[in-house]
Amino acid sequence: MAEKNEQAAGGAGSEAAGNTGAAVWQFFDHETDYPDLCEQDLCERLGRALSFATVSHMDDAQTDWGAFDALQTWMRAAYPHVFSAGEAEVIGHSLLVTIPGSDASLRPMMLMGHQDVVSVVPGTEGDWGHGAFSGDVDDTYVWGRGAIDMKDQVTGILEAVEYALAHGWRLRRTIVLAFGQDEETNQFGAHALGQELERRGVELEFLVDEGDYRIVSSAEYGAPGFHLMHADLAEKGYADVVLRAKSAGGHSSNPFGGTSLGVLSQAIARICAIEWPVRLTPLTAALLRELAPAMTSGPLSELGIACAADVDERANEVARACLADPQLFPLVTTTCAPTMIEGGSASCNVMPQDMWANVNFRMLEGTTRADVLERCREAVADLGVTVELGPGSSEATHAPEPGGAGLAYVRAAAGRYFREPGESSDRTPVRVVPSTVIGATDAANYEHICPACIRFSAFVVDDDECARGVHGTDERITRHAYLQGIRFLLRLIDLACVQVDL
Repeated sequence: MAEKNEQAAGGAGSEAAGNTGAAVWQFFDHETDYPDLCEQDLCERLGRALSFATVSHMDDAQTDWGAFDALQTWMRAAYPHVFSAGEAEVIGHSLLVTIPGSDASLRPMMLMGHQDVVSVVPGTEGDWGHGAFSGDVDDTYVWGRGAIDMKDQVTGILEAVEYALAHGWRLRRTIVLAFGQDEETNQFGAHALGQELERRGVELEFLVDEGDYRIVSSAEYGAPGFHLMHADLAEKGYADVVLRAKSAGGHSSNPFGGTSLGVLSQAIARICAIEWPVRLTPLTAALLRELAPAMTSGPLSELGIACAADVDERANEVARACLADPQLFPLVTTTCAPTMIEGGSASCNVMPQDMWANVNFRMLEGTTRADVLERCREAVADLGVTVELGPGSSEATHAPEPGGAGLAYVRAAAGRYFREPGESSDRTPVRVVPSTVIGATDAANYEHICPACIRFSAFVVDDDECARGVHGTDERITRHAYLQGIRFLLRLIDLACVQVDL
């Protein structure tokens, strides 16, 4: 997921992003569950998955699809119960596996992820202490591109389902596994899978996709004293606006009429000055209702927001106050960020000619791609700048009221394995709070067949891994965390597909 850690910005009274300066496994509990899980074998299989260079590109012709075929061939051999019990289909280079449950009245659960990874930044190959596609396993870590984003979750899903089937678990609810081919670029794979499931009339109960890999201090929201995991139930829209300006160039001593760079700069400034609607979505309101009683710092505390009722009764005021907080700001409005500019002169005394710039938008629900394009064009109408949408845009997904069986199952499973640090047997579960992801995921491609698209990761990262970023050099995951993520998935399968009733 190219942008999953965008939520890592600290808010009012925030501590450092990540796991508050201590090893992430301080939050782990019930690690003796499923004692026959073999850590070494599990980690070696993850390492093998990481060795396949399944790098996706915006131009499909540049993608080595043979690496995807090889990965899937290996999956079939490594997880025989999954592929013998389930119907496996390859659509494009995406993989769909349906494992039937005994009760047709229960809508399926989908566990999903993406096979592709991002490339290594050219010129940094030598900076990797472990080769990007080595899949090295040592006593502490599993190394390689995709160790966090997100072959850990893909192979973790396969490990959990394989374990359940090998141990004779009787599934009442059908499990669908969906592994897209190009989440990091075009999301064509997940789109095709979603359309095919819709064509077949499949309606899901809920799905679990990748989410925020961190356990964070509640102090990020001005409510210190406990820790949070995000369950993102919706995501913002995405749009790149491409601006183009042309001029004749020439010597800088006579800039009559201005330069393309000057015009483009004016256009960018005007677009950044556009004011977008500010409001609380149902998810952000639900998040703040949960945290309001504990907020002792930040803009909401200054407003005197001290209970859930305050959030609802003063929603507009609360939304405006959130604009002053780095953590809450992107959750209440559409954001605009100039990210690229090209075409400047190579000499300081020569005026540039054709130039272009990119401005990236993340739209709050209620603002569409068409809205963004129209307002940008209006803002620069007199400048002679062309304004177009770039490729890969998407609308914001619907922000549902939090609740339902899917979120209840996720919270119940997470509550067993992630708890506040301490020695007592009654450690308090880390809170799983509803939120909106401000990046983009494959889950959005299933919204039309699924009322609860939950972006949540139990494969949590430690501080060092968080600092490196999910696409950083020497990407890695701790063995400890990988095992705990698999335990979470096993518990989720047990609750949702075997026991069914919480």
